[in-house]
Amino acid sequence: HPRIRFHTGLVDAHLYCLKKYVVDFLMENKSITSIRSELIPYLVRKQFSSASPQQGQEEKEEDLKKKELKSLDIYSFIKEANTLTLAPYDACWNACLGDSWEGLSRSQVRCYVHIMKEGLCSRVSTLGLYMEANRQVSKLLPVICPEESLIHSSAQIVSKHMVGADSLIGPDTQVGEKSSIKHSVIGSSCVIRDRVTVTNCLLMNSVTVEEGSNIQSSVICNNAVIEKGADIKNCLIGSNQRIEAKAKRVNEVIVELMEI
Repeated sequence: HPRIRFHTGLVDAHLYCLKKYVVDFLMENKSITSIRSELIPYLVRKQFSSASPQQGQEEKEEDLKKKELKSLDIYSFIKEANTLTLAPYDACWNACLGDSWEGLSRSQVRCYVHIMKEGLCSRVSTLGLYMEANRQVSKLLPVICPEESLIHSSAQIVSKHMVGADSLIGPDTQVGEKSSIKHSVIGSSCVIRDRVTVTNCLLMNSVTVEEGSNIQSSVICNNAVIEKGADIKNCLIGSNQRIEAKAKRVNEVIVELMEI
């Protein structure tokens, strides 16, 4: 005692809710470049220390006068605390700790973790996870918005029977004759010509796929053009890219190179 409980089966969703003063602190402290690896450890350390009211006020005034300070303290950004708003958090804090430590009870910096026990929360740190998260939309949409159809009413589809029940098609998209769309998410204002096969793909907005093309397990970004008869598998096609007719692309990342 005190007791510590470790969990090894939890996944960090990288979703953070921050107080306004923490955002202000980040705006002034340019040396912090990562929330996960720098800011969160800093806040965890600070919650076990406290600043006296006089010290905090002096630091705040000094920071306002000297914005060029190289090292800033989080306490200088905290405004006068409202004890009524802090009370619920204090109760949670003490219940978790088991002991009411004098130093901790004075600290205005608190870090909490919410353990999600049901529902859907997904990290999209890889291309595969990003595609899977998009595919989950077709499963969640009927539950969250039962009035919404997976195929937008303004979409024009010639062969509707060739569109899978688990595919999502956005507004103003056109799908030609004998074109097959399976396990895919299609954005708005896309043009998919005749005899096109799209499987396990994500097509963003205003994508054009010409006749006879085959696209599998790929992400096609905004305004890209896939010319006639192209064969694309496991690729990432960047915005405004054009794939030439009858090209075969496998396991490629095709994006515009940025000049640094």
